Amino acid sequence: MPFPAPILKTFNILKRMDELKKHSITSISKLILRILIGLFFITTAVMKLLSLDSFEIYIYSFNLFSFNWCAILARFVIVGELLLGTFLIAKILYKPTWWLTMLLLVGFTLFLIYVAIFREDTNCHCMGDIIKLNPVYSIIKNVITMLLLLLVRKEEDYHFRGKVVVGIVALIAALVVPFALFPTDSVYNLFMKSDNKVNEKMFAEQMQDSTAQALNLSNGNYILGYLSADCKFCKISARKLNTIIENNHLDTNRVVFYIWGAEESVQKFKEETEAIHFRYIPIGPIHAIQLVEGNFPTYVFVQDGKPMEAVDIRGLGDTKIKDFLSK
Repeated sequence: MPFPAPILKTFNILKRMDELKKHSITSISKLILRILIGLFFITTAVMKLLSLDSFEIYIYSFNLFSFNWCAILARFVIVGELLLGTFLIAKILYKPTWWLTMLLLVGFTLFLIYVAIFREDTNCHCMGDIIKLNPVYSIIKNVITMLLLLLVRKEEDYHFRGKVVVGIVALIAALVVPFALFPTDSVYNLFMKSDNKVNEKMFAEQMQDSTAQALNLSNGNYILGYLSADCKFCKISARKLNTIIENNHLDTNRVVFYIWGAEESVQKFKEETEAIHFRYIPIGPIHAIQLVEGNFPTYVFVQDGKPMEAVDIRGLGDTKIKDFLSK
């Protein structure tokens, strides 16, 4: 016996409502997941940006390009992550964005597999210095992200007024933030002059003391670093200089660090920067402050005992250091 028409109609309505409910839950779940993935890419880009110096040094440590090109590459990685995250959230050019995101994750994962096998990195800088991940954990992170991306593969573009404008603004913002607000050292040095100076009288006296005489600093080219063991930028600059020296196979005896701080702090400084092959000379804080007029870090390029130039972290160019110490 067939169901009466009203009952059958009610049943169909309830069935349709159930289907709509399931569809709504699925759509909302995919929406939340896609936004979270997009926000994750934006967050990792910001984390890299906040520890940009370290990210540049890490890329340079592979010794594939000059430091300036590594600095540019680091910024393009950040630009890419900002754009991918924004486009995923706004569903702009969704299909190309989805495929590009997946391809980049695969590429970075293969790269991290190489790093995990052939290097002993404790931090691959995928999330900057804020959250330190070794290559293995970063590989796991990428695999999870790829699996989550598969769940939002079958999505379509949003069609809304001003979509093109949003895309253009996102592109401009993604380029301006890392390149204009955080310029590379080469661009920074074009417009900004280093304020680092040395007290020439005190420096001349230091070159005559027994320590400098024992190190024979009055003959040849040297780089003298004046550092605080607890200074963040001193640590970054020491790691940068150490990487430049290692990549170019320069004489580590040509670099001397005058450093002030407690013994434990100096030891921690060496461990964090991995700059263990340089010569370290203790210096009193008052003397150091007076000698470099309170600017830390200060690196003095010395030729035959005379200061030729005093620079900060931005003045440590790989070509410049290579040319100076190779003489």
